Amino acid sequence: MKKIFTLAAIAMMASTAWADVVVLDLNKPMNPTTLEFNENGIWTGCYNDVDYTWLEFGDDNGEFMLSHLIDGEGASWGGYYWDGFCPAKGGDTTDYGTAGSSDSWTTNFGGCMAGGGCVVDEDGSVTADPAQPYLVAYYSSWATEGPSNQVMYVDSEGNTTFQPAGVYVCNHPWPYYGCEHGDGFARAFAEGDYFKLTAVGVDANGNEKSTSINLVEFANGQLNALNDWTFFDLSSLGEVESVYFTLDSSDKGDYGMNTATYFCMDKFQISKVVTAVESNFAVKTVAATLYVNLAGQTSSEPFDGVNVVVTRYSDGSTTATKAVF
Repeated sequence: MKKIFTLAAIAMMASTAWADVVVLDLNKPMNPTTLEFNENGIWTGCYNDVDYTWLEFGDDNGEFMLSHLIDGEGASWGGYYWDGFCPAKGGDTTDYGTAGSSDSWTTNFGGCMAGGGCVVDEDGSVTADPAQPYLVAYYSSWATEGPSNQVMYVDSEGNTTFQPAGVYVCNHPWPYYGCEHGDGFARAFAEGDYFKLTAVGVDANGNEKSTSINLVEFANGQLNALNDWTFFDLSSLGEVESVYFTLDSSDKGDYGMNTATYFCMDKFQISKVVTAVESNFAVKTVAATLYVNLAGQTSSEPFDGVNVVVTRYSDGSTTATKAVF
């Protein structure tokens, strides 16, 4: 009975899954192969409607795919429109709007209220670096070929299922200042108003699960906003094949939201599920054997007489038995 239990335990170990955490690194572009930015900190390929339905970042181990213009070639109307994600740099926090106009925002949308790309130190502290890229996300409710702001992941073996862990988000300057004092479309926020970001996970069967966070809210007489990089926990979405983002605001008109539908994000993180299936009995092997005599001396060779034999295995576990040599 003991022998049967031991073999079953080893077989169970062989099928155990563990998580490999992968973080989106915007310094590893694959499509495009390089990122160049204009004087306003905006990726120069943002209005290219031919090559960049999807942006890709990663390496030979796997890649993140981010929608840039989900409706595909021709959807930019000759280079005048985009939706989805656009790399940016510089962290401009300038207010280009006024209570009556939004015109200057159309050429100055590369900003980020955090002041630059997200940097997470070893101690867990989070800062912003203007020299590091981040993503400006523009949400469109009018996209016809799918949600405008999608994230997918494909590993080196073609697996597409992953567990979202989280992402760092913050306000884009245009909606933030619009909520603060209004602009050409939006009114200033008042008690009870909100500007909300929702992440939706889609599994292999098309089932959806969502979680939300308020980017701006007016409560208890005060305007509160996520203007620093803030971790948005996505672990509740479970195992998915894609995640897409939507925005909602309490300031709406006849054509939808009046609040500008932008937000910023960086360092999307996933847990990639890996399973060992090579051999039920090759998982746990002997790494080293140590012999201890009754005087407490140790050796790699057995002593004459009674020994305690300590065996260390490849998984870090150990066993101890008595033997006479």
